[in-house]
Amino acid sequence: MTYRCRVRRLLLIVLLSFGLLPIATPARAVCAAPDPDTLTFEQMIDQGTTGDDDFDRMIIGRVVRVRDRGEVGGRATAVVHVAAHPTGYVPERIRVRFRAYPPGVWAEHSVEFAVGERWVIIAKRKDGGRYQHDGDCGQTQRVSRERYAELIASS
Repeated sequence: MTYRCRVRRLLLIVLLSFGLLPIATPARAVCAAPDPDTLTFEQMIDQGTTGDDDFDRMIIGRVVRVRDRGEVGGRATAVVHVAAHPTGYVPERIRVRFRAYPPGVWAEHSVEFAVGERWVIIAKRKDGGRYQHDGDCGQTQRVSRERYAELIASS
């Protein structure tokens, strides 16, 4: 096989590999426009409700541990120290399930917890005492230290 033939074959393999790359990454739904009736965090605190019958808990807390992450991604659990729970009781420490993606995989609108981060989690209680956040397109979001302190002070 000539040098030129090997280069063409290698080029073809590389181009085909990049062509298949979008198929290998997880497909993510694009979020619809936000519901205009969705309550802000301040309204949730003032009214004592999230405004959602399914995801009825507003949890303000900091991630203290991430378990079951694994090297290749998949299901993981964030252990969260709860600083405030303005819409109903939750324990001092809760476990929140989430999907961890493999290293190097970028997923738009994903919710992925890391130790030390501060979060407002809109969730529902699941069997076994775990909580499920309201999804990639929900209101669960990481907040700054300042915003975290403001929300705790107002709850």
